Amino acid sequence: MLRSDCGRSRCPLAATVGKLAVMLVVLTVAPWAPGAPGKDPVCVQIYQHTYDEVFQGVLEASERNGYPLLDKDKDKGTIVVSRDKHIDFYIHVEPLNTKPETQVTINPKYKGFKLSNQAQREFAENFLRELLKVLSRYR
Repeated sequence: MLRSDCGRSRCPLAATVGKLAVMLVVLTVAPWAPGAPGKDPVCVQIYQHTYDEVFQGVLEASERNGYPLLDKDKDKGTIVVSRDKHIDFYIHVEPLNTKPETQVTINPKYKGFKLSNQAQREFAENFLRELLKVLSRYR
């Protein structure tokens, strides 16, 4: 491989692959990284269902888990449910394309205390598992 005077590789493919690998690691790990400054942990999942199916599925999964619905706006794709009086979960449903593919993003918001990252992951994983059960009935 040739090197320039400043020590950079002249092989654009190797540089591009390296940058993509670093970006992939950052995008995969960063949302769950403990102590990420100023960021709440986020859980993102993509489903092979239409926007309408996923939006309705989120409402049904919330009801099945016993989480009261605080707010919903289908036009904006937002749903807010409460786990208890201290934690609300903001759920965003977004169509990605016409395959169909729809993305669900979950953000916890705390009232007065900080929930551990493990507890946040457990909620998100349980909620998304229940959502998958609901969506499996649609096909």
